[in-house]
Amino acid sequence: MDSRRAFRDLLGGLPAGVCVITTDGPAGRAGMTASSLCSLSLDPLLLLVCLGNRSQTLRAVRRNGRFAVNLLAEGQTETSAVFASDRSPEEKFTAVGHDLVDGSPVLRQVMGWLTCEVYSTVPTGDHTIVVGEVLDLSRSEGLPLVWHHGGYGYRRAAGPDRPQPTLPSDAAHAMDRP
Repeated sequence: MDSRRAFRDLLGGLPAGVCVITTDGPAGRAGMTASSLCSLSLDPLLLLVCLGNRSQTLRAVRRNGRFAVNLLAEGQTETSAVFASDRSPEEKFTAVGHDLVDGSPVLRQVMGWLTCEVYSTVPTGDHTIVVGEVLDLSRSEGLPLVWHHGGYGYRRAAGPDRPQPTLPSDAAHAMDRP
């Protein structure tokens, strides 16, 4: 099995919250859908997001020095699709209501949001880890929009006798290693 496909299939089985990363400032407005988000530290309050090295949003976040993380709610699949598209930033932000908070666009009717100042960036593979220091945050009631097995929502295999993962007897497992 191709190791990249095995990697995507395995980690795609781990449900991930869907968020939209937004920024505004000297580099202009930009935004993209992401599911690579993680809390990092409580003192100081830090989180990390992973943005593709070729994304316009990464370039804008670096130059603007700040960004917002908008945690999408269960019914916001269209918002996710808008920010995952190749539409221009003007089209994306015209399609979705937002307000500026700490200089970054915060989307309306999201489950929650955080505004951040760029703390550090770490180029890693085909993505860059962006660490943000949290400036402000807000939370609303509701359920998160979840990405799981290539689609929105949590998907369980049918039946109580789902196969349990087993360890292969060879040391290489599913990876293509010598």
